[in-house]
Amino acid sequence: MQLKFDHVHYRCADLDRARRFYCDVLGAELIEERELAGRRVLRLKLGDVYLLLSPAPPGQPHRPESADQRLGAYHIAFFVENHDRAVEYFKQRGAHFVREGVMASDDLKVAFIEAPDGMQVELMERVKKS
Repeated sequence: MQLKFDHVHYRCADLDRARRFYCDVLGAELIEERELAGRRVLRLKLGDVYLLLSPAPPGQPHRPESADQRLGAYHIAFFVENHDRAVEYFKQRGAHFVREGVMASDDLKVAFIEAPDGMQVELMERVKKS
């Protein structure tokens, strides 16, 4: 059986805050807003990835864990052509970086943007070895 990736779905403590972050700061495109299973759901396109955002179920505790403490997925990652220019660009759009300029290996430079609900967005640049 062949699988084709479709989306990542985030449950959000504050749906509008999450939409503002992904659209206004990261530049995601709002593809659609609809109701699914009685809840408002937003479908965004960020780069070549689709994100679905929905509020946490009513009556559920809203205690997001920080990326450093959570189990399961804690970040999404995107390649950029130039780490330093990307960091500056996203800072100008209001991004708060928790780490930047980190050489994760001898050929990979990374930065992490703080995202809503304890998530992070990683920016990665393949650095040419000299």
